[in-house]
Amino acid sequence: MITIIGAGRVGSAAAFNILRYRISDVVLIDIFEDLAKGEALDMMQTAPALEFDGKIIGTSDYSQMKGSELVIITAGEARKPGMSRLDLMRKNAGIVRSIVREVVKYAPNCKIMMVTNPVDVMTYIAYKESGFERNRVFGMGNILDTLRFRSYIALELGVSREDIRALVIGEHGDSMVPLAEYASVAGIPIMRLLSKEQIEKIINLTITSGAEVIRLKGSTVHAPAAAIAIMADAILRGRNRVMGVSTYLQGEYGFYDVAIGVPVVLGRNGVERILELELLPETRKRLEKSVEVVKKAISELEAS
Repeated sequence: MITIIGAGRVGSAAAFNILRYRISDVVLIDIFEDLAKGEALDMMQTAPALEFDGKIIGTSDYSQMKGSELVIITAGEARKPGMSRLDLMRKNAGIVRSIVREVVKYAPNCKIMMVTNPVDVMTYIAYKESGFERNRVFGMGNILDTLRFRSYIALELGVSREDIRALVIGEHGDSMVPLAEYASVAGIPIMRLLSKEQIEKIINLTITSGAEVIRLKGSTVHAPAAAIAIMADAILRGRNRVMGVSTYLQGEYGFYDVAIGVPVVLGRNGVERILELELLPETRKRLEKSVEVVKKAISELEAS
């Protein structure tokens, strides 16, 4: 069973994807109980069309998550006009801490997937608050960034997105690090197919595309919901997928006491192992900058 906490647009879309792909039963929890119940009822009525016989429950009762193998936290506030980054972090940190305490109480053996932004900082907070082993607490962010990276590579080359393989690491934010040196098309490195200028254009589009969607429609929904389902599938079915996931580092890549996106094997136990890649000097500098950004945000939050 999977529990999703937060029945807003991303949480409910993720729940629907998990049902649509027949990954698991879903408990959808929200402080606005009618919203959670209404979303669950709507999905239940859709289930015959999907030929899905699983359960979808909407509630405000945290005890309903008992027995969950995976708990996905999407609850939190979006940044509002006039709200500083620190204000948003402080607000969401309080929400995440209170939710994690409920998770520990009712689903002590679960894995926690953090979606609430800023996701790397919230993953760090969830890890510290939960007391879980680090493999059981991780954040969604780089998978979404990778979907965007793959899309722009395919668009630039005029090829199927299905044939693109790529990774993004680092912060889920402006300092993210798309790994051009590890991106390929049907096994062909993109660095043999695209100019340096084209690659830089793709990287810039990848970094700014989330903000562009928010500018145009107010929030990102479909892509993050799809990324959540990909991760849920890897965990519930023990598929050992290789992907960029925000995880707490204890010396990997030379970094300590920070949660940030790195390549991992994601499976039944959560982060089965972290993959340490050899990075180009320029890429290494970008990753170091990204870690600095996240560490500074954590320091600001802890000092506030």
